[in-house]
Parts: sequence; C-alpha cells; structure tokens
Amino acid sequence: MHHSDVKYDLRYLIITVSSSRNKDNDVSGKIMADLIKQNCSRSMVRDDEVQILNELFYNYNKYDVFIYIGGTGASKFDQTSLSIRKICEKEIPGFGEVFRSRSGGIFPYLSDASLFIYKGKIIFTLPGSEQAQNIAFGIIKEIVGHLYHEVNKE
Repeated sequence: MHHSDVKYDLRYLIITVSSSRNKDNDVSGKIMADLIKQNCSRSMVRDDEVQILNELFYNYNKYDVFIYIGGTGASKFDQTSLSIRKICEKEIPGFGEVFRSRSGGIFPYLSDASLFIYKGKIIFTLPGSEQAQNIAFGIIKEIVGHLYHEVNKE
C-alpha cells in the first residue's frame, strides 16, 4: 500500500484571529469547520502574538493540524504569519503560492497565507475572508494526508 492511500484521522483546530469578530459572527471559521466536518474544533484569539502562539502551545497535544484564519494581511494589526514564523521549524511557501494563484485577482497577493511545520504539527495561516476558505480547503484537502505522512515519518 502506498502512503498516499492511507487515510489519517487527523484532528483539526481552527483558530480565528480577530479583534472584531466573535463566535456568533465568525462566518469564515464556520465555513472552514463545515468543510472539514469531523474531528474539528474552533477557537478565537485577538490579533496578538502572545495569544496566537499560546493557542498553539496550549493545544499542541490535542490536534494535528492548526488552521489560523485572519491576521495575514498588510495591516499593522495582522500578526498571524509573522508570529508563527518566529517559532516554526520550516515554512513551505508553495502553499501560499498555490493559494494566491487559485484565488484570482491581485488582492490575494497582499496576503501572507502560508504553511508551517512545528514539531510534527501542520499549521496553515489563511486570510479571514469568507471566499478564501473554500479555496484554501480545496488545497488543504489535496495535500494534508501526504504532508502529515512526510512530516511524521521516522
């Protein structure tokens, strides 16, 4: 059996990064959760490096894949990718490149969407727009099983 045929029962945490949204009006987080469907939890943090990183550290043993939504733009408040980049072992910029190319138009190129690896965990950082979630999930769904295998093989 080829490793790409293996189906992993991955656990996902969707972390919405926002100083203005809450669980009731977090449409993007709900969209992503509805796309993932199972083994998925949601949380929210403010646009703050300490909160962004603490959410990863606190939940490290509970989840395999962390999806941060929001905080990837050009604003001085957008801290998500910058924060994760400080602690990650590896950044895989190809994810962001594919995301931006599939998004169409010029504005996705202002996003710092990316993919990071931290101690065997997979971390995606995505824009907070509702439209971005379907595009990102399409890519995540294609690569996450293979990526998990590669990151965690002995």
